[in-house]
Amino acid sequence: MQLFETINRVYRMHQLIQREATGTSEEFAKRFELKRRQLYNILDEFKSYGANIHYSRKKQTFYYVNEFEIIIKINVLPSVRNFAGVKETEILASNN
Repeated sequence: MQLFETINRVYRMHQLIQREATGTSEEFAKRFELKRRQLYNILDEFKSYGANIHYSRKKQTFYYVNEFEIIIKINVLPSVRNFAGVKETEILASNN
């Protein structure tokens, strides 16, 4: 379940930056139960994907300078047995 929690956190962080509603770095980190260093590591990762993130002291918020969107898509499919009675997921795993 940790994967989905991480995805949700990234998406919520992105929304707050888009709305320019993060608060200070301390407040932003605390909201997600992170240390400031962890927050900056995540922001650096956003930047590695092309986000130009700045901080406004006047508004006390992080914001995107450029148009930046995060789209996360996960397809979860039930396991299906093929004609040989082998699960498709087993075939995919064995081919990797």
